[in-house]
Order: sequence, then C-alpha cells, then structure tokens
Amino acid sequence: MQLPPPVHGVTVVNQMVADSELLASLFDVEVLPLAFARSFEDLDRMSVRKLVRTMMTAVRLVHVLVVRRPDAVYFTLAPAGAAFYRDCMLVAIMKVAGVPRIYHLHGKVTRARHALHRWAFDGAWLIHLSERLTSGLPNVVPRERVLVVPNGVADQEPIDRTPRRGRVRLLFLSNVTETKGPMVLIAALGMLHAAGIPFEATIAGAVHDQRFLELCKGEIRRHRLHKLVHYVGPAYGERKQRLFEAHDVFVLPTRRDAFPLVALEAMQAGLPVVTTREGALPEIVEVGKTGFLVPPGDPVSLAKCLAALVPDRALQRQLGANGRARYLAKYTQAEFERNLADALVTCMDASSLESRAVRPRTIPLAGGEL
Repeated sequence: MQLPPPVHGVTVVNQMVADSELLASLFDVEVLPLAFARSFEDLDRMSVRKLVRTMMTAVRLVHVLVVRRPDAVYFTLAPAGAAFYRDCMLVAIMKVAGVPRIYHLHGKVTRARHALHRWAFDGAWLIHLSERLTSGLPNVVPRERVLVVPNGVADQEPIDRTPRRGRVRLLFLSNVTETKGPMVLIAALGMLHAAGIPFEATIAGAVHDQRFLELCKGEIRRHRLHKLVHYVGPAYGERKQRLFEAHDVFVLPTRRDAFPLVALEAMQAGLPVVTTREGALPEIVEVGKTGFLVPPGDPVSLAKCLAALVPDRALQRQLGANGRARYLAKYTQAEFERNLADALVTCMDASSLESRAVRPRTIPLAGGEL
C-alpha cells in the first residue's frame, strides 16, 4: 500500500489500515510500503526514479512471498490510469506465487472490459467503497466476490456551532485541480456577489499546477471577488480543523471523485455539505437532511443552491447537526476498521475453503498412499 507522503485520500486511509490495532489483533500483518511519489506534484510524473522504485518493490514482494509465505496479499491496486499498468507487474508476481489476492479499490474502474483488467482481477477478491462504484465490475469479477466497505475518518472534538454574526463563510478544501471544481465554485460565487448575497469564501488545498492556480486567481479578480475569496494554501491536521471551525458551509463541486474523505471530515465538523452527484457522494450526503447535491460542472445550479442556503442560518445548523450524527453512525474510523476486518475475514475464510476444495486428496492404500 501507498503511505504518506504525499497526503491524499488513499494514503490517509492506508495509514489508518497500517496502524489499526484491531487488524493487528486479528492478523499477522507485514506492510510493504509503495513509495512511488514524494509529493502531490510528483504523482503523475513518469521518471527513472519511479521505475527503479517499482523494480525494488517487486524484488521485496518476491522476497516476502517466498520467505513469509502469507495466507493472502491485501493490495490497494490502482484501478485505472498509468498506475494500473504499473501495479500489474506486482499482480503478476502475486499470481505466479498463487497467493490469494484481496484488492482494496479507492477509485472507479474504467474500461472494465479491457483484457488486462480481466486478467488482473481474475480470481481476486475486491473491497470497494460504495455500491455505486461497483457498476463497472460485473464484466470482470463475480458480484459475490465484491464486498463494500465505506471509508471512515478519525473523530475530532465536537465544534461549538453557536450562531455567529457577519457574513456566512464558505469553505472549499481539497486538492486545487480542475477536476475538483474550484473554477465552478468561483463562477457560482460571482453570481452570488452579483445578486447582492453577502458571503466570504476560502479555497484551501495543495496545488498540482501553479498555472491552474493563477487561472483561478484570475477568475476571482474577473468576478471582482478578490476581497471576498481567498486562497490559503494546503491545510492538514490542526490547521484543517481550524478551517472547519471558522466556516459555516462546506462546498466541493467535484466532477471526478470516488469517495472524498473531506466530505466526511466536514460532516464530522458539523458543516452542511454542498457537493455533486459524483462517485459515492449521493450515498454519503442525504439531500435536504445533511446537505445538497448539484450536477457536476454546473455553476448556475450551484449558485441557486447556495443562494437558498447562505441566508438561512437555522438550516445550516440543522443540516450540520444531522451530518455530524450521520458521521457518528456510519463513517467513524472505528466503524471503518470493524467493517474492513469483517471483509478481510470473509475473503480469507472463503479463500481457505477454495484452496481445500482444489487440493488433491491423499487416499490411503494398502501399499502406501496415492
């Protein structure tokens, strides 16, 4: 599995799994870290260093499989993109070793009819994040070999949401990339400003491309929002919590996502969530109860939603309280670890039964054994 750095949803969940006392109490766990990128900016870049690291990881995997002979390999396989082809080299080693494979997918499966997908997924168990994200799998994996385990996040102290005066403060907190929708948000905020609706907004997150950040700042100036909308850089740990505390509404107009942890973190902090009908978000956000969903890439719909929500402090508090309750019921770290442990036990028990079913029998005979 990939561990931080860089810090993003997959590495955060992987660190949670690696550090889990519950999993350590149930399994003899050995973690083989996959360190292909040093920073967020380095994620999509191809380099000789990454190739060397991949080869070194492959050698270590062979060593572990030969020396430790594990009962199964839990692998956070990248289901799409260039990383999928890289991970296929590690899959090949696992398949040659004949070890049961449990893939924990943290993204959408694309091109599910691709022959390489069928080869990589053949015989494996899959753990996915949401029922909505399993739609691309029937062509490559039988449904009975797919288990759903929603992500969770660590709990924080409840935030006092006593009503405050002044402008409503909106928060965008994610990696600042085109697919996360900051430009859509800026356009929607321009419409709110033109309509005379008072607000302030903060954009926070790591930047992959400085040119894209400059485009965002240019749009902020074009809509005359430079006094109302501010970019504050990446936010992790305590700084992230302070941002949640200082804002009233969380907005993530993403157009490509699987299961963004930041939506859970916003619910944990008692914020209403305004986001899109993308990935698992329609399962996470209850429309009208914990937040609202708008079409991705649609600033007009986003502006209309915010125009109704921003002036209504009572509705914000009610949605936020409901979101906090939903988080506590379904998306805590403890609940995630329990569900993952159950899924792993299910996979390994079934793999053990399959192994015994195909193992040649020893039949006692008078003159010896056959």
